Amino acid sequence: MLEQFDDNNSQKGLFSSKHKLLVAISGGVDSMVLTNLLLNAGYEVALAHCNYQLRGKESDYDQKLIEEFAQNNGLKLYAKLVDTASIVEESNVSIQMVAREERYKFFEELMNDHGYDLTLLAHNADDRIESLLINVLRGTGIRGLQGMPVKRERYVRPLMFACKSDIRNYAVKNQIDFREDASNSEVYYQRNWVRLRVLPLLREIDCNIDTKLLGLAQRVEAELPSYHDFISEKKLSINGNSENSLSVSKLQDSKSLFTLLREILAPHGFSSDQVFEVIDLLESNSGSIVETDQARVLKDREELLIQPKSESVKMPLLRFEEVNRNELSSFGVEQNQTLIDSELVNKDEFKLRHWKNGDRFKPLGMNGWKKLSDFFIDQKLSIIEKEKVWLLTQNDTIVWIIGMRLDQRFRVSESTQKVLKVTACF
Repeated sequence: MLEQFDDNNSQKGLFSSKHKLLVAISGGVDSMVLTNLLLNAGYEVALAHCNYQLRGKESDYDQKLIEEFAQNNGLKLYAKLVDTASIVEESNVSIQMVAREERYKFFEELMNDHGYDLTLLAHNADDRIESLLINVLRGTGIRGLQGMPVKRERYVRPLMFACKSDIRNYAVKNQIDFREDASNSEVYYQRNWVRLRVLPLLREIDCNIDTKLLGLAQRVEAELPSYHDFISEKKLSINGNSENSLSVSKLQDSKSLFTLLREILAPHGFSSDQVFEVIDLLESNSGSIVETDQARVLKDREELLIQPKSESVKMPLLRFEEVNRNELSSFGVEQNQTLIDSELVNKDEFKLRHWKNGDRFKPLGMNGWKKLSDFFIDQKLSIIEKEKVWLLTQNDTIVWIIGMRLDQRFRVSESTQKVLKVTACF
């Protein structure tokens, strides 16, 4: 296996002796074998271990094995205790997701703080096949058919060429100590269910199913660079008027509509079923929405707008300055400022709010009324842009559409004595 390990690394150019390497080690057979192979191949490595404290003394025994291994081989070990149960209770997120987020956060910190170039993960060929099937069950796009990539940014999986049985045989033959995780036999975890229930059934149908699925994953991974180029080119062809907008007409003309939207929306948490809902938006009324916990897609006239939910609409902080009219050298102000006749308002009655249907005002320079909805149309604001607009009101009367237009009734006139300068700070 050592020769295969070296050949695989050389062929794929995964890492070299010039890299400062960190190994994610759990105490299980895969990570213990990976570390053994690295040491026998002459690489200098450090170890990183997350103790999730989910299995009582068993978790502590895992860490003890790793500590003894590191000490016997003169290796630097970074160990992190994670109070997983408490995090799950507070965040209402699954154990698997919390564990994943905690370990990758740990690896990122170690690489950034200590200058490690790469973190090596001990996933094997069986893991890749399982991931492929899990992705299919979740409704994956083309990218998910690779299972898990051999290399992604600063993370490398050098054991993906080897199946679990070969790894275990190598450990036994070379007397490598490792520990078994009893939770691997519990089928209520999706991965274990696929491993223990689905794959055995598939193997009864076709004894070569593992080879075929692994071959599919490898072929997809090899073709992904070309696929990425195709998607990048197509994305440019359907852009709307802004970075996060898509042209409805261009989408309707696309011959790869689902694939394009799947790739564009997947990073925002949209499933395949939700992508079909977004496709239905193309024929829906303006204002229709499809959303996830992370983002939403909104139909706005001839565009689909993508809005991450992290983009919260911040309420501005208002600053007031009262001056005599004759002290003003100019009536010009910045976009986030306005000048108001001080005698026509009471600052104590000012309130900030968003617009609502039926709102109207008298735009500065006009004597007639105008609906805010019509004003926004004139300004060519999208639905999302309208949601970000703040109104300064007095007794629910619009005084200033912040950053856009003052109401004519509160303007500075020739008879004005005191001027209130209002600045909105975001």
